[in-house]
Amino acid sequence: MKLLHAVSEFDLTVTKLEYVVEVQSKKSVEVYSTPAPVNRNEYVLSLTTQGLTNYSISDQQYTISKGHVLFFPRYLPRSRVMEESDQWRHIVVVFQLQFGGETDKAALDQLNHVFKNLDQTRIAFLFQELIRAWAGKQPGYLIRCRSRIMDILHLLIVDSKEQKTSHLRMVEMLIGLMEASEETFYSIEELSREIGISSSYLCLIFKKTTGFTAIQYQNRIKIGKAIDLLRSGEYNITEVADRLGFKDIYYFSRLFKKITGTPPSSVMKKI
Repeated sequence: MKLLHAVSEFDLTVTKLEYVVEVQSKKSVEVYSTPAPVNRNEYVLSLTTQGLTNYSISDQQYTISKGHVLFFPRYLPRSRVMEESDQWRHIVVVFQLQFGGETDKAALDQLNHVFKNLDQTRIAFLFQELIRAWAGKQPGYLIRCRSRIMDILHLLIVDSKEQKTSHLRMVEMLIGLMEASEETFYSIEELSREIGISSSYLCLIFKKTTGFTAIQYQNRIKIGKAIDLLRSGEYNITEVADRLGFKDIYYFSRLFKKITGTPPSSVMKKI
């Protein structure tokens, strides 16, 4: 089985800049309302310059501190909680984008909402340049602001791509292991030990990369091999199940039908 990956050129342009402002939030709890009417091409960028807060986007929780960048479509539900003694200072940019096509928007919307490992010097410079250009309103300031936003988005895209490349390597390593060990049924714990990450993180990246859980993918590899063996005419159903590590022929038959829609007998080579 091979992984298929959609490629996007991220063809997009900043069309309208709503505002750029540095905010110091003192409220311990804030729930942000979605502006009406909903504009699905409106986005928010934010760089934390001071303090610490717990931020929620679409029920996903994040701990945000200095140097972290938030990025998300403005219509997504979100809230924030922090200690009463804390203060959260951040630069906020709200803008609209125009996309070359639906795949470009879909690719952008799949980026992470939080970026914690960006070049701190570079990202701070771009946000400061952005806020100075917006505040100064000198001739050509909109071009300069749009340029800085595009530079920031490029950094986010590159960072996400590097993370996905790392995830892809790990997932492909595990798939290779599954394919090479046809008699073995690996547990999530065993697979996570093979690449040195936690079981929960493995489940997250495997499902995000392949669209299946690791166990589902492992089963599909086995049933794919079972089809080839049965079609060869060299093995009966019991022999195929035994070769692929199934101890229960009835479980093998049920799994085969669940994945293929037909029983094992239907694909056996007719002599």
